[in-house]
Amino acid sequence: MHLTSSDIVCTAMGLKPEGALAPHEGVCAFCGKNIRPGDLFTKFSVGPSFMDVADLAARGSGMTCGHCAPLMSSTVLRATANGIFSESGVQPFAKWVDVARGLLNPPEPPFVMLYATRKSQHMAWRARVNLSRDLFYVRVGLRDLKIRRPVLVSAVQACQTLGAFMGIKPTAKSLSHPFAVLSSDLKDPAHSLLRRKGPEKTLEEAAEAHPEAYQLIQSLTLGETWAMRFLLSPNAGAIAAAA
Repeated sequence: MHLTSSDIVCTAMGLKPEGALAPHEGVCAFCGKNIRPGDLFTKFSVGPSFMDVADLAARGSGMTCGHCAPLMSSTVLRATANGIFSESGVQPFAKWVDVARGLLNPPEPPFVMLYATRKSQHMAWRARVNLSRDLFYVRVGLRDLKIRRPVLVSAVQACQTLGAFMGIKPTAKSLSHPFAVLSSDLKDPAHSLLRRKGPEKTLEEAAEAHPEAYQLIQSLTLGETWAMRFLLSPNAGAIAAAA
């Protein structure tokens, strides 16, 4: 049976499928799951403020599967905005320390990772189902971001190597690194921009002195540079909480 993100989220949250018995075969407009006669379903219905038509798996089907139906209330939308969902339950994924922990130590698959970038954002039904702890996707707002977990630890070390060579000092919140801009919601167009010059050395000099570290940083996916925002600032949440 095709396993959808809605199946996993409902299982993690203890939500039961909702609806009436389907009189005929169909496809869920939201997640694309096949609906067989006798499966629970509801009629497809969205309000005028619904902005995610482009992400519907089966526009025009007129049917919503039983696992997508309970995910549509405002209460559940808020509850599924940020989290890692698996058979073992829900793991927090909103605070910086929780995001960093989840990226480095995801649960056993299958699991779904959600990180909303605005309020009341539909996340649960359109995320990718992850079947590996070492290569997975995080749904960040409107994007599915690819992350190679073994690369993350090496990338943090590479950033520190380049940053230290350039003379960039660590702070109370962040490790030394060469990034000028890292955006947690990816709304900053300068996200992943590297500093051209540090207090002591330039980026070009750092690349020449540490070519492997520089090449690794240049090879990071968008998802991995997004992850660096959390992994390179391990004390950001603690500082904010203390303040």
